[in-house]
Amino acid sequence: MDIEVRLATAQDRPELERFYNQEGFNFRTLAARSPFGFGDIKETMYIVARADGEIIAALKLDIVINTKRELVGIIRHFEIKDQLEDTDLGDKMLEKVGKIAEERGFSAIEYSIDISRKDVIKLLLDNGFIEVCREVRLRRSFRPSPFK
Repeated sequence: MDIEVRLATAQDRPELERFYNQEGFNFRTLAARSPFGFGDIKETMYIVARADGEIIAALKLDIVINTKRELVGIIRHFEIKDQLEDTDLGDKMLEKVGKIAEERGFSAIEYSIDISRKDVIKLLLDNGFIEVCREVRLRRSFRPSPFK
């Protein structure tokens, strides 16, 4: 299978939306979310992997300016088609992110992820990421959200 990993274009948007919807996410909601607490968003892009005329993997990359005035890449919504998760596709996607980071002069790339996503954590660790901290998110609800 010939796989092309590249930046998404405007022409990819309908297919990118279908891809994320098939993975169980609402693309419009994902596209609207900002990386709260990371800094001012300078730019947002999507990196996609295509094979046989379809998107088989995608991730959102926000470029932010942190409090030290450095450029940092924030990875969000990294998804790979289930049947391709045990291939080197994840490595190829992260390699593309690394090239963008080098070209643009990022000081770092970060990815906050749920601790239950052990497969993705292993992929990141295998690609030179290090664990900076662990966080616990606590919530006390008083009524159900009408927007579920």
